[in-house]
Amino acid sequence: MSAPWIYVPALASLGGGSVAISADEARHAAGSRRLRDGDAVTLFDGQGSVAPAHLRLGQGAAAHADFVAVERRTPWTPRIEIATAVPKGDRLTTLLESIAPLAIAAWTPLECRHSVVHFSSALAQRSQRVLIAACKQSRQPFVPQITAARSVAECCDDARARSLRVLLAHPLGGTAQEPLGASLPNGSAGVLVLIGPEGGFSADEISDACSRGARTTSLGESILRIELAATCAATILRLGRRAD
Repeated sequence: MSAPWIYVPALASLGGGSVAISADEARHAAGSRRLRDGDAVTLFDGQGSVAPAHLRLGQGAAAHADFVAVERRTPWTPRIEIATAVPKGDRLTTLLESIAPLAIAAWTPLECRHSVVHFSSALAQRSQRVLIAACKQSRQPFVPQITAARSVAECCDDARARSLRVLLAHPLGGTAQEPLGASLPNGSAGVLVLIGPEGGFSADEISDACSRGARTTSLGESILRIELAATCAATILRLGRRAD
């Protein structure tokens, strides 16, 4: 079994030696993981820096890790971003836990006409913790970025400015639908997939997105919950492409 991963946000700036482990990470290592002094661990910063290390447990929640050098991992390509309406309750956790292992570069909470849940600073903090934990579990060195909540139009404009293709997931969404799995031609900078709330995107939002260069795509004839739609889109785009 590979060494457990520990999140150390300052790792990229260090060349080796000893680094302090946060109290939360130390408690999790000694408690939930039952790690002991001297056990092998892997440090990561969520931005691609990884370092084999040995844990040094001190009094209470104090802990350090000794390491020699930091390795810089290369991000998966192409870049894949997901923007979704915020699902209710623990379903947001399910969504984030599902997309983090698939090397999704960023997740954006969408503010839609039919949105029921609106993103907050408390949800942002909780979401960050969930993403870090999911990346630790899956050995994924890049933690998806959480961007500020945006409207459909704002997402489209931002993605277009960064040369990302924009796909709007909409069941039976019109004659211009594009197969999701064929949406990333060679040389593409990446893609942003927009997934709406349980009530779907409004007609105005669909029209507005398409006028900004978005193409509609479908994940099938069934109406999927937000978290399942996000997982399906991420899986098709990432794993389906790698299988080719």
